[in-house]
Amino acid sequence: MIWSLGGALVESDRDKFSDFLRNLSGLILPSSSLYENFFNIANLSFVRWDEKVPEYVAPANRKFSAILVPTVDTVRYAWLLNQMVGLKKPALFCGDSGTAKTVTVQSCFRALDIDKYQVLNINFSSRTTSLDF
Repeated sequence: MIWSLGGALVESDRDKFSDFLRNLSGLILPSSSLYENFFNIANLSFVRWDEKVPEYVAPANRKFSAILVPTVDTVRYAWLLNQMVGLKKPALFCGDSGTAKTVTVQSCFRALDIDKYQVLNINFSSRTTSLDF
């Protein structure tokens, strides 16, 4: 619910939406923002996203533009994208320039089984118009 309805909200509105869902549900939910937690089905408990962020190890020979430093946001969005890919559902990443959308998506796609998936990359930018196609 938090991501299907509230995924496109700006930061200040996310807190309001999280509080709204917490009050509406009547369930025992984490006291922190629901955006900062995920439900671990194996343990039947909420876990904070920051606990899933791996330690950064600098890659030896990789282009600067292809480096993905794991943060709460990149881990969270990569997990969400992998869920959508696993369900064979489309996903759209939107946000401000420089928020690691492209690198996060490309990182997830590089990890896909090449025998099952074929990636077609089409780049868009803030300057892309319908006349470009």
